[in-house]
Amino acid sequence: MATQVHDSEIGIGTAHPLEPLTAEEVSRVSALLRDERDLGPSVRFVSVALHEPPKRDVLDYTPDGETLDREAFVILYDRTHQQTVEAVVSLSSSTVTSWQVVEGVQPSVMLEEFFSTEEITRADPRWQEAMRKRGVTDFSLAMIDPWAAGSDPEDPPGRRLIRPLTFVRTKEDDNGYARPVEGLIVLVDLDRMEVIDVRDHGVVPLPERAGNYVPELMVEDGNRPAHTALREDVKPIEITQSEGPSFTVDGHAVSWQKWRLRVGYTPREGLVLHQIGYTDRGRLRPVIYRASLSEMYIPYGDPAPTHRIKNVFDMGEYGVGFLLNPLQLGCDCLGEIHYFDVVVNDQDGQPLTIPNAICMHEEDYGVGWKHTDFRT
Repeated sequence: MATQVHDSEIGIGTAHPLEPLTAEEVSRVSALLRDERDLGPSVRFVSVALHEPPKRDVLDYTPDGETLDREAFVILYDRTHQQTVEAVVSLSSSTVTSWQVVEGVQPSVMLEEFFSTEEITRADPRWQEAMRKRGVTDFSLAMIDPWAAGSDPEDPPGRRLIRPLTFVRTKEDDNGYARPVEGLIVLVDLDRMEVIDVRDHGVVPLPERAGNYVPELMVEDGNRPAHTALREDVKPIEITQSEGPSFTVDGHAVSWQKWRLRVGYTPREGLVLHQIGYTDRGRLRPVIYRASLSEMYIPYGDPAPTHRIKNVFDMGEYGVGFLLNPLQLGCDCLGEIHYFDVVVNDQDGQPLTIPNAICMHEEDYGVGWKHTDFRT
């Protein structure tokens, strides 16, 4: 059972140079770029994140010392000219300090492209005909997910492409991933917002059984996994800390026992931990300056037409920081919890706040190793 959420008194300013950008700062950054570079609506904001100062400057920083220039690192995409831009904006001086067009690259898939891909594909007559061959006539029940196009020598060069995959639900709340549409390959040009190729390698019957996991559907006849009812053989476990947690939080700085660290995040990497250190005999010993996942590469390794394209770089091609979701007390997190909100951006450069995106709590795993002998 979850306990009451513990909210430590925290500083909400941005005094430390590694504090993530606030919603107000994200808005300022996009406004400065639009004003100084005269950006039109075709220029989309892929990501807006803190531009971390040099390591040496961060290590030398003291609260009563010199204030470091606070900057944002922005990736933009100009659909009209098919250009990717990396920009640095100084929030301290309210100026754009760097503007670099990066040739021969594509930025990550944007959230708005997830939705436009589904609409474009569902409206295409060739896709509709392929679905009818599979007995699907209610196209609103189709789930269409954009997958990074990968590298195919037959693809037109220099274009922003995506390969959507289709799944079919039987009703609104059904798990469509239990019914993949095999053999149907669609290619979408995201700049032109059009389907440029549809290839049907033949009809593979859709799975007949449902594969639901929500309580009200997983007990239906024929569902796989098969359940007749929810389990009731586990009694509640109540986690209590009458004196509160052992950690303290100040902004994004965390102290726990002898450990010190800073919690951060980026739209690309998700969670980032900074300046992890351990106090040893009165001296804070640095352990890790910056810890994050650099990439997640998932090659499916299946030569079938629908799956051979699945060689996903989750962070670079999608950005896991955009895919965070609000965590819930009693489900995702138990005990005395401290939550961190996360601020990302939409494609107009406006802030999107994900509440309770990161939770922190203590867990007791018991004794890791115990050794005894006959004398003890």
